[in-house]
Amino acid sequence: MGEVIYLQKQCPKMYKMVDDDNGSLSADEVRRLESIRDNIEELLHMIAGIRRDPNAVALASARFGIMRMTQLYGRAYTMDFAKRCIENMDMAQQFSSD
Repeated sequence: MGEVIYLQKQCPKMYKMVDDDNGSLSADEVRRLESIRDNIEELLHMIAGIRRDPNAVALASARFGIMRMTQLYGRAYTMDFAKRCIENMDMAQQFSSD
Protein backbone atom coordinates (compact mmCIF):
# COMPACT_ATOMS: atom_id res chain seq x y z
CA MET A 1 0.00 0.00 0.00
CA GLY A 2 2.88 2.31 0.57
CA GLU A 3 5.40 3.45 3.11
CA VAL A 4 4.85 2.31 6.69
CA ILE A 5 4.20 5.19 9.06
CA TYR A 6 5.10 4.41 12.66
CA LEU A 7 2.55 6.29 14.74
CA GLN A 8 4.37 5.53 17.99
CA LYS A 9 7.22 7.72 16.72
CA GLN A 10 5.27 10.45 14.91
CA CYS A 11 2.32 10.87 17.24
CA PRO A 12 2.48 8.77 20.44
CA LYS A 13 -0.89 10.00 21.75
CA MET A 14 -2.69 8.97 18.55
CA TYR A 15 -0.82 5.64 18.49
CA LYS A 16 -2.27 4.69 21.87
CA MET A 17 -5.78 5.44 20.56
CA VAL A 18 -5.56 3.30 17.41
CA ASP A 19 -3.12 0.51 18.32
CA ASP A 20 -4.54 -2.99 18.07
CA ASP A 21 -4.09 -5.05 21.21
CA ASN A 22 -1.00 -7.00 20.16
CA GLY A 23 0.33 -7.32 23.69
CA SER A 24 -0.29 -11.05 23.72
CA LEU A 25 1.75 -11.68 20.54
CA SER A 26 5.43 -12.48 20.63
CA ALA A 27 7.85 -10.43 18.53
CA ASP A 28 8.29 -13.44 16.22
CA GLU A 29 4.54 -13.78 15.74
CA VAL A 30 4.18 -10.07 14.93
CA ARG A 31 7.02 -10.38 12.37
CA ARG A 32 5.38 -13.48 10.85
CA LEU A 33 2.02 -11.73 10.50
CA GLU A 34 3.63 -8.59 9.06
CA SER A 35 5.48 -10.75 6.52
CA ILE A 36 2.24 -12.44 5.43
CA ARG A 37 0.53 -9.04 5.09
CA ASP A 38 3.42 -7.57 3.09
CA ASN A 39 3.70 -10.61 0.81
CA ILE A 40 -0.01 -10.60 0.04
CA GLU A 41 0.08 -6.88 -0.75
CA GLU A 42 3.03 -7.44 -3.10
CA LEU A 43 1.14 -10.24 -4.88
CA LEU A 44 -1.95 -8.07 -5.27
CA HIS A 45 0.13 -5.22 -6.72
CA MET A 46 1.71 -7.69 -9.15
CA ILE A 47 -1.66 -9.12 -10.24
CA ALA A 48 -3.11 -5.62 -10.63
CA GLY A 49 -0.20 -4.78 -12.93
CA ILE A 50 -0.43 -7.99 -14.94
CA ARG A 51 -4.20 -7.68 -15.36
CA ARG A 52 -3.98 -3.91 -15.83
CA ASP A 53 -7.09 -3.54 -13.69
CA PRO A 54 -6.26 -2.43 -10.14
CA ASN A 55 -9.91 -1.67 -9.40
CA ALA A 56 -11.03 -5.23 -10.16
CA VAL A 57 -8.18 -6.67 -8.07
CA ALA A 58 -9.05 -4.37 -5.16
CA LEU A 59 -12.72 -5.30 -5.30
CA ALA A 60 -12.04 -9.03 -5.61
CA SER A 61 -9.53 -9.09 -2.77
CA ALA A 62 -11.76 -6.94 -0.54
CA ARG A 63 -14.72 -9.21 -1.23
CA PHE A 64 -12.70 -12.31 -0.38
CA GLY A 65 -11.31 -10.75 2.80
CA ILE A 66 -14.61 -9.37 4.05
CA MET A 67 -16.51 -12.58 3.41
CA ARG A 68 -13.82 -14.73 5.03
CA MET A 69 -13.43 -12.44 8.05
CA THR A 70 -17.20 -12.40 8.56
CA GLN A 71 -17.20 -16.21 8.62
CA LEU A 72 -14.31 -16.30 11.08
CA TYR A 73 -15.02 -13.34 13.36
CA GLY A 74 -18.56 -12.15 12.73
CA ARG A 75 -20.11 -9.08 11.20
CA ALA A 76 -19.40 -6.54 13.95
CA TYR A 77 -15.67 -7.31 14.22
CA THR A 78 -15.27 -7.28 10.43
CA MET A 79 -17.01 -3.94 10.06
CA ASP A 80 -14.94 -2.45 12.89
CA PHE A 81 -11.75 -3.78 11.28
CA ALA A 82 -12.67 -2.22 7.91
CA LYS A 83 -13.46 1.08 9.63
CA ARG A 84 -10.07 1.08 11.39
CA CYS A 85 -8.30 0.36 8.10
CA ILE A 86 -9.97 3.36 6.49
CA GLU A 87 -9.18 5.57 9.50
CA ASN A 88 -5.52 4.46 9.41
CA MET A 89 -5.33 5.26 5.69
CA ASP A 90 -6.82 8.70 6.33
CA MET A 91 -4.24 9.37 9.06
CA ALA A 92 -1.41 8.20 6.81
CA GLN A 93 -2.55 10.57 4.08
CA GLN A 94 -2.71 13.44 6.57
CA PHE A 95 0.84 12.72 7.75
CA SER A 96 2.18 12.49 4.21
CA SER A 97 0.52 15.76 3.18
CA ASP A 98 1.98 17.70 6.15
